[in-house]
Parts: sequence; structure tokens; C-alpha cells
Amino acid sequence: MSPEEKAVFERLGQILVKEFEVAPELINTAARMDQLAIDSLAVLEVIFRLEDEFKINFPQDPGELKTIGDLVTAIDRLATEQRVLPSSGSAGP
Repeated sequence: MSPEEKAVFERLGQILVKEFEVAPELINTAARMDQLAIDSLAVLEVIFRLEDEFKINFPQDPGELKTIGDLVTAIDRLATEQRVLPSSGSAGP
């Protein structure tokens, strides 16, 4: 896990514990969302919260986000892509 992914994992864990009442000892990259009592509707709530926290936008169909590791990878990828895109198109005078 890269340092960036580790930071995302730690922040995601804090959010899940504080706002979604997940027991901290259950949070690891292999933990499935359904095992953490986060159903498909709650996954949407988690995604909205993560968009606010990390200043990213998930696509309408974010793909498979079944585990904490899936979320960490998606957040890290989206954060990298979305930070690069605005600056690459701003070659103004």
C-alpha cells in the first residue's frame, strides 16, 4: 500500500467509525462492506461522504466497491485523476 493509499485508508476508517458506527477492529482492506453492516443504500451515503472529504467525484457507475480495499483504490485513483485533469487544461496566457 502506497503512503497515499495508507492515508486514505486511515481517513476512511475514521469516517466509518465515527459516522457509520463501524467497530474499528473490523476495518481492514479485505473487509467487505456488507460484513460491516453497510448495505447498498449505505454505500451510496459513504460515497457521498467520501466525495466531500476527498474533494472527488465518483462516476455514476463506480464499479465494484465491495471491500474497504476497493474503496481505497478507487479514492486514490480518482483523487489522482481529478487533480491532474483541471491543471492540464489550464494552459492559459
